[in-house]
Amino acid sequence: MDVVRAAVLLVHPILALLLIRIFFRQRSWRKISTSLKSEEREESLQEHQNVGDAVMLYLLGIISIAFIAQIGRAVLEGKPALEYLIPGHYHGWAGILALILMTILWRLGRKTRDLKEEGKTHSRSRDLHGRMSDVMAILVVIHAFLGFLYLLELF
Repeated sequence: MDVVRAAVLLVHPILALLLIRIFFRQRSWRKISTSLKSEEREESLQEHQNVGDAVMLYLLGIISIAFIAQIGRAVLEGKPALEYLIPGHYHGWAGILALILMTILWRLGRKTRDLKEEGKTHSRSRDLHGRMSDVMAILVVIHAFLGFLYLLELF
Protein backbone atom coordinates (compact mmCIF):
# COMPACT_ATOMS: atom_id res chain seq x y z
CA MET A 1 0.00 0.00 0.00
CA ASP A 2 1.27 3.42 -0.94
CA VAL A 3 2.01 5.50 2.17
CA VAL A 4 0.50 8.68 0.71
CA ARG A 5 -2.71 6.88 -0.26
CA ALA A 6 -2.94 5.33 3.21
CA ALA A 7 -2.40 8.72 4.88
CA VAL A 8 -5.07 10.34 2.72
CA LEU A 9 -7.55 7.59 3.53
CA LEU A 10 -6.80 7.57 7.28
CA VAL A 11 -7.20 11.30 7.98
CA HIS A 12 -11.01 11.07 8.04
CA PRO A 13 -11.31 8.04 10.35
CA ILE A 14 -8.74 9.35 12.82
CA LEU A 15 -10.47 12.71 13.12
CA ALA A 16 -13.85 10.95 13.25
CA LEU A 17 -12.70 8.89 16.24
CA LEU A 18 -11.79 12.09 18.05
CA LEU A 19 -15.23 13.50 17.27
CA ILE A 20 -16.91 10.32 18.51
CA ARG A 21 -15.02 10.69 21.79
CA ILE A 22 -16.21 14.29 22.12
CA PHE A 23 -19.77 13.24 21.25
CA PHE A 24 -19.87 10.57 23.95
CA ARG A 25 -18.36 12.92 26.53
CA GLN A 26 -21.02 15.44 25.53
CA ARG A 27 -23.74 12.83 26.07
CA SER A 28 -22.50 12.16 29.60
CA TRP A 29 -23.59 15.67 30.58
CA ARG A 30 -27.11 14.45 31.35
CA LYS A 31 -25.82 12.14 34.06
CA ILE A 32 -23.29 14.63 35.42
CA SER A 33 -25.78 17.52 35.50
CA THR A 34 -28.02 15.83 38.06
CA SER A 35 -25.34 16.12 40.75
CA LEU A 36 -24.50 19.78 40.04
CA LYS A 37 -26.02 22.67 41.96
CA SER A 38 -27.17 26.11 40.84
CA GLU A 39 -24.25 28.20 39.52
CA GLU A 40 -22.02 25.20 38.88
CA ARG A 41 -24.82 23.61 36.83
CA GLU A 42 -25.33 26.79 34.80
CA GLU A 43 -21.60 26.97 33.99
CA SER A 44 -21.62 23.31 33.01
CA LEU A 45 -24.72 23.83 30.86
CA GLN A 46 -23.04 26.75 29.10
CA GLU A 47 -20.01 24.56 28.38
CA HIS A 48 -22.34 21.79 27.14
CA GLN A 49 -23.92 24.25 24.71
CA ASN A 50 -20.56 25.58 23.52
CA VAL A 51 -19.24 22.06 22.93
CA GLY A 52 -22.48 21.21 21.07
CA ASP A 53 -21.87 24.13 18.71
CA ALA A 54 -18.25 23.06 18.23
CA VAL A 55 -19.28 19.43 17.56
CA MET A 56 -21.50 20.63 14.73
CA LEU A 57 -18.61 22.56 13.17
CA TYR A 58 -16.24 19.61 13.64
CA LEU A 59 -18.75 17.31 11.96
CA LEU A 60 -18.97 19.60 8.94
CA GLY A 61 -15.17 19.66 8.81
CA ILE A 62 -14.82 15.90 9.06
CA ILE A 63 -17.40 15.30 6.34
CA SER A 64 -15.57 17.83 4.16
CA ILE A 65 -12.32 15.99 4.84
CA ALA A 66 -13.97 12.72 3.82
CA PHE A 67 -14.93 14.23 0.47
CA ILE A 68 -11.49 15.78 0.04
CA ALA A 69 -9.90 12.41 0.84
CA GLN A 70 -12.07 10.76 -1.80
CA ILE A 71 -10.98 13.38 -4.35
CA GLY A 72 -7.35 12.76 -3.34
CA ARG A 73 -7.90 9.03 -3.70
CA ALA A 74 -9.33 9.54 -7.19
CA VAL A 75 -6.37 11.70 -8.19
CA LEU A 76 -3.86 9.19 -6.82
CA GLU A 77 -5.59 6.35 -8.64
CA GLY A 78 -6.05 8.34 -11.86
CA LYS A 79 -9.84 8.08 -11.86
CA PRO A 80 -12.55 10.73 -12.19
CA ALA A 81 -13.35 12.35 -8.82
CA LEU A 82 -17.09 12.01 -9.34
CA GLU A 83 -16.66 8.24 -9.27
CA TYR A 84 -15.59 8.46 -5.62
CA LEU A 85 -17.71 11.41 -4.49
CA ILE A 86 -21.04 9.64 -4.86
CA PRO A 87 -21.19 7.07 -2.06
CA GLY A 88 -21.32 3.51 -3.31
CA HIS A 89 -21.60 1.98 0.13
CA TYR A 90 -23.74 2.29 3.23
CA HIS A 91 -21.04 4.09 5.24
CA GLY A 92 -21.03 7.03 2.82
CA TRP A 93 -24.81 7.37 2.74
CA ALA A 94 -24.98 6.97 6.51
CA GLY A 95 -22.54 9.87 6.83
CA ILE A 96 -24.95 12.11 4.96
CA LEU A 97 -27.80 10.82 7.14
CA ALA A 98 -25.66 11.51 10.22
CA LEU A 99 -25.24 15.11 9.11
CA ILE A 100 -29.01 15.50 8.83
CA LEU A 101 -29.68 13.84 12.20
CA MET A 102 -26.90 15.74 13.95
CA THR A 103 -28.31 18.99 12.58
CA ILE A 104 -31.69 18.06 14.06
CA LEU A 105 -30.04 17.18 17.39
CA TRP A 106 -28.12 20.47 17.42
CA ARG A 107 -31.23 22.49 16.57
CA LEU A 108 -33.18 20.74 19.33
CA GLY A 109 -30.48 21.72 21.80
CA ARG A 110 -30.62 25.33 20.65
CA LYS A 111 -34.42 25.30 20.77
CA THR A 112 -34.30 23.99 24.34
CA ARG A 113 -31.88 26.75 25.30
CA ASP A 114 -34.05 29.42 23.68
CA LEU A 115 -37.25 28.16 25.34
CA LYS A 116 -35.52 28.10 28.72
CA GLU A 117 -34.18 31.64 28.27
CA GLU A 118 -37.67 32.85 27.32
CA GLY A 119 -39.07 31.28 30.48
CA LYS A 120 -41.23 28.86 28.52
CA THR A 121 -41.69 25.15 29.18
CA HIS A 122 -38.69 23.39 27.70
CA SER A 123 -38.95 19.90 29.20
CA ARG A 124 -40.45 18.34 26.05
CA SER A 125 -37.73 19.80 23.85
CA ARG A 126 -35.03 18.81 26.38
CA ASP A 127 -36.32 15.23 26.56
CA LEU A 128 -36.53 14.97 22.78
CA HIS A 129 -32.97 16.29 22.54
CA GLY A 130 -31.85 13.58 24.99
CA ARG A 131 -33.69 10.79 23.17
CA MET A 132 -32.32 11.97 19.85
CA SER A 133 -28.84 11.83 21.38
CA ASP A 134 -29.48 8.23 22.44
CA VAL A 135 -30.49 7.28 18.88
CA MET A 136 -27.48 9.11 17.47
CA ALA A 137 -25.15 7.23 19.85
CA ILE A 138 -26.34 3.92 18.45
CA LEU A 139 -26.07 5.14 14.87
CA VAL A 140 -22.60 6.57 15.48
CA VAL A 141 -21.34 3.19 16.67
CA ILE A 142 -22.88 1.43 13.66
CA HIS A 143 -21.49 4.07 11.31
CA ALA A 144 -17.99 3.77 12.77
CA PHE A 145 -18.07 -0.01 12.48
CA LEU A 146 -19.18 0.18 8.85
CA GLY A 147 -16.41 2.70 8.21
CA PHE A 148 -13.91 0.25 9.67
CA LEU A 149 -15.21 -2.48 7.36
CA TYR A 150 -15.03 -0.07 4.42
CA LEU A 151 -11.40 0.73 5.28
CA LEU A 152 -10.57 -2.98 5.32
CA GLU A 153 -12.07 -3.24 1.86
CA LEU A 154 -9.87 -0.37 0.61
CA PHE A 155 -6.65 -1.71 2.10
